[in-house]
Amino acid sequence: MTATALEGVRVLDFTQMMMGPWATQFLGGMGADVIKDERPGSGEWERGLRALGELLGGQLLFSWLDGFSKPVIGAVNGYALGGGFEIALCCDLLVASANARFGLPEGLLGLSPGGGGTQRLTRAAGPFVAADVLLAGRRLTAQDAYRLGLVAEVVEPERLLEVALDRAEQVARMAPLATRAMLGLVRTAMEAPLEEGLGQEQDALAGLHRTADAAEGIRAFLEKRAPRFTGE
Repeated sequence: MTATALEGVRVLDFTQMMMGPWATQFLGGMGADVIKDERPGSGEWERGLRALGELLGGQLLFSWLDGFSKPVIGAVNGYALGGGFEIALCCDLLVASANARFGLPEGLLGLSPGGGGTQRLTRAAGPFVAADVLLAGRRLTAQDAYRLGLVAEVVEPERLLEVALDRAEQVARMAPLATRAMLGLVRTAMEAPLEEGLGQEQDALAGLHRTADAAEGIRAFLEKRAPRFTGE
């Protein structure tokens, strides 16, 4: 998928991108589905790891998702362990089914996460939760993830895709330039000092005041109608 193909996209629903033959294997994590019960050095193990490495492209997939200029919505159903959880942590908004489970069990394989799990989970949920998941192998339920603020909504499995797409439609109704600015500010807040983030917030607001979309949004509010944003 090229940058040109994504120019008109308002929201990226990552569920739709993962509906191919690797979906259950990858989103299920690096555990039983990908490497099965084979031991290191076996053909199945090596083939599984090679295929997984090609799919992830090292850190490329995670970095691409994390820095994507449009909001990324993830829908999680069942087990999101290892790489599956790390992909979820790269999303901007998550919806989970009631049977979703999250974890980073790499320590049980004598490994550590390699897709940003240690860093992104710590930033999102704090060091104590991250230590519990990483060091004690805790698996978070959907309700755990909701209480920790990792998941926006928990729904029954049969409603998962419907609710995720509804969230995407809600996001798509926002002014594109405002969405991009706010998304950038949320990401800045995760890393920058408070004063720097506040300064960037004021700069973003001043810039948006000069856009045609801002004029349209205010005019539509006064006229009590839906705005027609153009991204200008």
